[in-house]
Amino acid sequence: MAGETTVAVEATEERYRALKHFPSQTGFEADGTARWPADQFTFRLRDEGAIRLLEDLHDAGTLATAGAPAPAASQE
Repeated sequence: MAGETTVAVEATEERYRALKHFPSQTGFEADGTARWPADQFTFRLRDEGAIRLLEDLHDAGTLATAGAPAPAASQE
């Protein structure tokens, strides 16, 4: 899984620490944090409030560029 984009996450409540990422089966550490793939499963749990993202996305261990300019919107 080299080069897979990952993100640090944290369970928002004690009861969510029992969750594991599917399909990787990666669980949470004792402190309630984990590093999970940045995929649909992770973002759905974030949207549902079970986890929160602790940092910007990573690609192969490198921080994503936070200040990159967004593409200009077309104004037709």
